[in-house]
Amino acid sequence: MLTGQTLNITNKTIVHDSKERNAIKVLIAPETKSVKKAFKDFMEDKYDVDVEGIGLFKNKDVLYTEPMVIRPISPEIMRLYAKVVEEGGQTAMYVFGQLGYSTQITPSGYYTEFGAMKNLTVDFLNDLLPDYYKDIVEDQRDAISDLEKDRDDMRKKISKNKDKIAELQKENEDLELKLVRNKTQLEEGVETLSEKKATLKKVNTKLDKADNN
Repeated sequence: MLTGQTLNITNKTIVHDSKERNAIKVLIAPETKSVKKAFKDFMEDKYDVDVEGIGLFKNKDVLYTEPMVIRPISPEIMRLYAKVVEEGGQTAMYVFGQLGYSTQITPSGYYTEFGAMKNLTVDFLNDLLPDYYKDIVEDQRDAISDLEKDRDDMRKKISKNKDKIAELQKENEDLELKLVRNKTQLEEGVETLSEKKATLKKVNTKLDKADNN
């Protein structure tokens, strides 16, 4: 079952090798190169059909098979094509084919074969899209997990900072108290010193009077 997006599969006429071709078109989200690789793997794994046009040093817009029998579509020798290009931020895939070396598969002239091509396209999309969206969901879960971890780390840092701030505030309060005490002691000391100076002055005055007598 197709998941993750609403698919609109339509019949379109395109031009390939200067000829009009009746194609099955679908717009999907995965990027073009991954769709091409997936289509190649799908055809090889499921139907033992080799697809040309994508590989280590190849990335053509149009993938194709050599003339051969592709049993899900026709018992006759044919060629299958898949044009995969970017359109408006999505990937457009056009699937078309020909019987023999020149007879185009059309929905009117070869209804059964054209319908079989459409079924093959749907089967491919059923194979591609669930894994594609599963990967997206897993990536999103990983991203959310990372964000939650960052959030928890931040909360721990904030909690530690609050404790540190409270500790610093307590130290500051203690320092303020010590400062007040020191100021008080200094004022008391100045007052005591003044009193002693006054007392000393009186003593000296008495001594001076005694000496004069």
